[in-house]
Amino acid sequence: MKSYGQYCGLARAAELVGERWSLVILRDLLVGPKRFNELRQGIPGIPSNLLTSRLRDFEDASVVERVLDGRNVVYRLSEYGHGLEPIVVGLGRWGARQMDVPRENEVPTDNSLAAALLTARTDEKVQAFSVEVTAGPATAHADVSATAVSVATGPFPDADLRLGGSSLRRLLADGDIDAAISSGAVTAKGPATLLKEFTRAFSTPLDEVAHNLP
Repeated sequence: MKSYGQYCGLARAAELVGERWSLVILRDLLVGPKRFNELRQGIPGIPSNLLTSRLRDFEDASVVERVLDGRNVVYRLSEYGHGLEPIVVGLGRWGARQMDVPRENEVPTDNSLAAALLTARTDEKVQAFSVEVTAGPATAHADVSATAVSVATGPFPDADLRLGGSSLRRLLADGDIDAAISSGAVTAKGPATLLKEFTRAFSTPLDEVAHNLP
């Protein structure tokens, strides 16, 4: 881990989380504890030795803990590490303003989709419901309470609402569920009232000015 040589909290934080892949690893651990192979498989492109190095740095800084879950060793955020949640969520929301269609070779993962739901939760008070979301190869689900959300990866057979399709990102930006469904860009299964609750519970604006820059 490289030092900036400055006695500064921001510099110290940047030393720890500013390295390549670090924030993506933390994003996936915010979704939930994971075994090493689950982390590696969930982050396409990260070399195993680099993942090992980043996890070791996080352990040394007491951000991540390595614990036994039955016979398996899993990595999870420590209490100190969980303090990063509002920061990671805020960065994700800030970065999402520049996302519309994926770039070439960009794909969603189960963890990135779950984190997107965490990031997109608004302050709106809504009716409690559960939702399963599919985007390309990725599936995640969320339990939405009146003012909060908990997320996880994979399908949720008992979800109250199921959403999928190619334009979920645009739906989070404009909230026009009727147009998205009528165009076929989004598929939905569940009560119409919950579709409206979804668009109130989840929203991430697009930064049209930045998006249109050359």
